[in-house]
Amino acid sequence: MEISPSVLEFSGRFTRTVTRTLQLHNKTPEPMAYKVKTTAPKLYCVRPNASRVNPGETVEVQIILQGLKQDPAPDFKCKDKFLVQSVPIAPEQETLSVSALWSSVEKVAKEKISEYKIRVHYQIPQSESEPLTPTATAAPAAAAAFTTPTSNGTKSVPGSVEKTLTDSLEDEPAVVSGSLEDTEKLQETIKKLESELEKAKEASPVPSGSKTAVRRGDQGVPIPMAALLCLIAFLLAWLFF
Repeated sequence: MEISPSVLEFSGRFTRTVTRTLQLHNKTPEPMAYKVKTTAPKLYCVRPNASRVNPGETVEVQIILQGLKQDPAPDFKCKDKFLVQSVPIAPEQETLSVSALWSSVEKVAKEKISEYKIRVHYQIPQSESEPLTPTATAAPAAAAAFTTPTSNGTKSVPGSVEKTLTDSLEDEPAVVSGSLEDTEKLQETIKKLESELEKAKEASPVPSGSKTAVRRGDQGVPIPMAALLCLIAFLLAWLFF
């Protein structure tokens, strides 16, 4: 069995279906049966994937690369392979279907099977390429098994914004906490001043009607009390304005 080409070249936009053709020529005097396998059965569809070729006849087999989600990267190396198996059809096997023929041969005459491997190459345009998603490129390992493909195709808020919002929410309690701490300090200072003022009054009482009575302001408010009120007003204005 002569098979061409030896390398399947796929080019163009890989997000669309791309089809290439294998030619199988039977140069022997007896009919041959063939079967096509691949290491990536989920990416390719083969039509027909198994049939027979009469003596001197040439048949065409379509290899269809189903559309990928994205075009491969420019340096992507395709590791996919195809395997074409062929075997002569004996006279007593003429009445068998292709699937029954292969089932029989693989059990009792496996040594008669000939195999031909075909590599796959992607010609990727430099200006139109994008990174290939891992799910679409799942390249098989070097020792990946060949599988017969089917004949029918199967087909939030950005991080920076989220971080800014989070940082703002985290910083807000600190501001509130700072205000509460300042208020508590102010209250302690006011209580301390009031306590000292009361102690001063108790330490030096002034008799009623004495000339040494504490001087009062124009409105009758004692000067120490007026000073205390001014201090409290200043602290409140500094804290809240």
